[in-house]
Parts: sequence; structure tokens; C-alpha cells
Amino acid sequence: MGWKCYNCGNTEEFVEINKVQTDVLQELNTTKIKKIINKTMSESLLDVLCKKCASKNVKWIEISQTDDFLFSDDFVLTEEHNIGTMCFELTTKCDIDCKYCPRGKKEELDYTLIKRLLDENFSLQKPIRSFELGWDMGNPLLHSKIKDIMELFSSFDCNVNILTNGKNFVNNIKNLNISNANVTLFLDHTEKETNDIFMGKGVYDGTTKALKWLNKHKIKTYVYMRMGRHNFDQIKDMKTFCDKNDATFIPTEIYPLGSARESMLMTDNMKQKAICDIENLGLKKSIHFSEPSGNCTYLRKLRLFVDSSGFMSFCHFLNLSNARIINANHMSLLELIQKNNKVRMGFVKNKNKKISSWQKPRMTASPCSYCLYAFGLNKKW
Repeated sequence: MGWKCYNCGNTEEFVEINKVQTDVLQELNTTKIKKIINKTMSESLLDVLCKKCASKNVKWIEISQTDDFLFSDDFVLTEEHNIGTMCFELTTKCDIDCKYCPRGKKEELDYTLIKRLLDENFSLQKPIRSFELGWDMGNPLLHSKIKDIMELFSSFDCNVNILTNGKNFVNNIKNLNISNANVTLFLDHTEKETNDIFMGKGVYDGTTKALKWLNKHKIKTYVYMRMGRHNFDQIKDMKTFCDKNDATFIPTEIYPLGSARESMLMTDNMKQKAICDIENLGLKKSIHFSEPSGNCTYLRKLRLFVDSSGFMSFCHFLNLSNARIINANHMSLLELIQKNNKVRMGFVKNKNKKISSWQKPRMTASPCSYCLYAFGLNKKW
């Protein structure tokens, strides 16, 4: 099998930008593959381009071939890498009921996979030393082996950021070794009644209790406020609340994903006010408050995501289509790192073209590269 350009007839050189970027070299005027750099895939996510005429009129055609045409040294593994943070979605189980949280089946990441990846990481000359436990949904502290997982991290010189909620935090954290951990809590309003309408009963009281516990134990703490119409004007109040509790405040934005309804989202004017407040208070902007050309998660080529089903994924937004890249159970950590970086490289190269073709009615909308393709382009948000 191989690519053929139906514009110029080229059967030699192509660029495939899908889950990896792939250069395919074929014998002149044939479809016999001489060399594959990276890995070809029959279903592309983005574009396959003819290198000779830049046409997209390219089709994948079937021919007979053997593995003799594949070169075993094409997939070179090296201990040189630029991954700074590995993110684990430990579980989709949750103990609160956010109105905009994506709903899905309850599952948790296999402990044996976590241990295997960490063992491989610890043996690298340049090990990854920063880890995130948590995702777009779920509470990592509810993993059935969370105590064993934290012990793995405590045996290694690293930093761990636990993304969770505060409702049952003090009880969930009992008997866990979090000496090398930071904690990020979600809280969406400074008024108890309003917050618990959106996050569930008991979240506000539990979070204030958790903040006191974390402050007492001198654990660095962050607070994420997911912003929409109900709290876009709460930035100054939340900053004051976080300062009193010795926590760093990080405003983010609700995306129209999962159970989030359009009626929850900020209008342009609301978001512009939020950006103004963020700048006046000297807060660091998250990517959600920057224009698409500069806010790209994929420009931060430092993260590797493994979701609760054991797949390496594009980002935290697991409920977007085609978010999963490859099953991490089937690859070594070094292979995952290489695959991850090639995926990111392909999306970053393709981003400017996608932005120019995106007709956005919301001038403040700012999805990152993957959201831009999988969500922004499709719904013109």
C-alpha cells in the first residue's frame, strides 16, 4: 500500500500529518515503498500533502508488499527528550456533581501500567521529574491504589501536582504520603450557595476546610476557578479569598464540552471584562485568555498525557473526538515520548493554516491547537 497524488501523479514523496508526521519515500513511478520514516496510517486526522505539487488530491492505494521494505532503524530511540511533565488521569470516579462536568463510564488507570512507566522513567539518564494526577474530570484520590501510587512517587526525587476537589479532601488524604506534592483544588464561586449550585452540596465547606489543612501542613496550593456567566465578575473576590488562604488563584474558562450548555458560557463582553480584571490584578493568564496564535497547549512541548483507559492522549479534553493517540500498554516510555513529540510537531506546524480558515463569531474564543481543529472549526465557536 502507498500514497499516490492524483494531481501530478507523484508516487515518491509525501507529508502525512495525522497522529504522527510521516515522510514516505517510494520507488520512482511505482508504489513500492523504499523507506518509511515514522509510521504511516491509513486514516489521516488532518492532511496528506504531495511534496511535489502541495496538492491534497492524494489517495491511499493498496498494493502487495512485504516487510522487507521497512527499515528497522527508522524508529530510533534516544534518552534525549524534552518532556517535563507526565499527566495521569488516575480515575474518572468523582465524589461531586458539577453541572458542566463531562459524564462517562467509571474507570481507573491500571496500577501496573503506572508502575511500569515510573520504573522506566526512574531508570532514564534524564528522568521526568514533574507529574500531574488529575484530568478534566474525576478525583485522583479515589483511585483504589492511591496510597501505593503516592508511595511510588515518594521514593523518587520529583514533584507531584494533585488536581482534585475539596469536598472530602481531608478524609481522602488521610494516610497518604504527599510530602513531595502540591494540590490544586477546584472552586467556582466565593459565595457558598452559588458555588454549590454548580459544584454540588458540601463542596464550598469542604474546600475551605481543605485549604486550612493544606495551609497548616505548609503544602503549596492552587485554586482553579472555571469561569462562565455565573462567576465572570468574581475574579477580584476570588483573588482575595485565595490570598487569605495562602493559595495561588488560576482563572480558567468553561468550554462547551460535556454537560456544559451554551447558556453557561461567557459572552465576548463578559470575557473581555474578565481579561481586564486579570490584567489589573497582575494574574498570570491561562491559555484560555489569550488569542489562539499564542495560547497553544501544544506549543508547550513538555507534557505527556495518559488517560484512565491507558491511552496516551492529546490533552485533558478526553471527550473530544480522536483524543486518544495510542495504547500506552503497547509501547515503552521512550517510544511514547517520541510518538508524543511527533504528534505535537504535526499539530503545531498545521496550526496557523487552521486558524486562518476558522471563521470565529466569538472574538474572544481561544481554543488550543487540538480544540481548534476538533471543536472550534466544526462548531465555529
